[in-house]
Amino acid sequence: MIQVKLKKLLNKPKLNSLLENFTKTFNISFFISDTQENILWGNFNNSFNHHYPILVNQQILGKVNGETNAIDVVSQMLNYIVNEEFEKKLLAADTLEKYEEINFLSDISHKLSRCLSFEEIMEVITDETNKFLTNSQISVILLTQKGELDIFYYRDKKLNKRQGSIESITGYVLRSGKAEIVNNVRKDSRYIPQDPNIQSLICAPLKVQNKTIGVIKVTHNELIKYTSEQLKLFTALTSQAAIAIQSTQYYNQLIEYSQTLEQKVVERTEALEEANNALATSNQELEKATEKLKHLATIDELTQVYNRRYFNEYLRREWRRLARERKFISLIVCDVDYFKLYNDYYYHQAGDKCLYKVAQCLKNLVKRPADLVARFGGEEFVIILSNTNRLGAEKVAQELCNAIEALEIPHYCSKCSSYVTLSLGVATTIPTPQVSPQKLIKAADKALYQAKDMGRNRFSVSEFRPQII
Repeated sequence: MIQVKLKKLLNKPKLNSLLENFTKTFNISFFISDTQENILWGNFNNSFNHHYPILVNQQILGKVNGETNAIDVVSQMLNYIVNEEFEKKLLAADTLEKYEEINFLSDISHKLSRCLSFEEIMEVITDETNKFLTNSQISVILLTQKGELDIFYYRDKKLNKRQGSIESITGYVLRSGKAEIVNNVRKDSRYIPQDPNIQSLICAPLKVQNKTIGVIKVTHNELIKYTSEQLKLFTALTSQAAIAIQSTQYYNQLIEYSQTLEQKVVERTEALEEANNALATSNQELEKATEKLKHLATIDELTQVYNRRYFNEYLRREWRRLARERKFISLIVCDVDYFKLYNDYYYHQAGDKCLYKVAQCLKNLVKRPADLVARFGGEEFVIILSNTNRLGAEKVAQELCNAIEALEIPHYCSKCSSYVTLSLGVATTIPTPQVSPQKLIKAADKALYQAKDMGRNRFSVSEFRPQII
């Protein structure tokens, strides 16, 4: 709770001097007391019968006591000063709250973007939710294509799955697409008792592009009064989790489709051995489908550059090749500056367009056949520069910085430019077979944070001699 301490305020030399000048200039006598009648300024006089309160946020901090109503001027001045002090503290508290929220969301986005499986996503959701909704039971409920529910939850540190039906408050959130807080489930007519120990719950939809794919439900065995701040953080977490979950679902579907297509090829080959013309047509259709699947499995849907899975595979291949040839490899990790603030101000649709423009600009600048541009996760991109030393990588990094700012995408909330900019981390080395390429990623990541610490809209370089793992 924000408080203004009148005694501390009156001890400030400037205010003390101002009050003394009032007594001399206007020839008036007064003293200031708190709500317990303690004298905070001046000398007590029992004959003073004029009293004016000092208020802040409808709370009385004290009063001005004097012999005439002329002290009303002093009261008005003090009221103005204490309310200004209150507004400063209120603004500072609000700024700190928003800073903590941005850090929380940035951390969540970073962790989820690095998840390669649903199990990893569940771990992040469970750990992060318990940071602000402690001692809770967390369930991720996904809507299947058949209209049924798959319910995932941890019990005894093991991920469990069971089937459910669209009912109770969970069903309401699925249909409405709006988060719900129920501080006492026994008083909510929509609640269908399943676990007698549950007392309170908070439930938010998993939405991707206005489509609800499921919900995250948090229950508690005690009566809890969830705050609006907790709901705000929870809905922000679910929005990030929804994107990560759907990406994993798409990837798994592509694997299943690929396996299905391969099985169909076998069946058709056996059935149509004597029909060469029909087999040729079938093979052509299969090749097109396989190419399309390959494209979907390796290309990021939003930005149309390579995705993280393909980046990991390609980096391993280039690492082995350049280790054999004893040639340099450079890695550039790029991060869109203050992108969370951009999303909050211009909304997510504009944020998606911004990421697409940035990705295409990077792709157009990095054109050598052996180089690669990929989306690393969230607003992060990564670039592999094969057979490129530190000087070459620095030149490319500077060109990328200049080119992105030259797009002149307005960014009102940026603290380093009027337009969207990048911070870049550059790492260079000669690979060795005994060392993991993850070391190069970590070095580039470290350089990226150095660039951010130096003010962003710039690049920092880390050239290292990798130690054997």
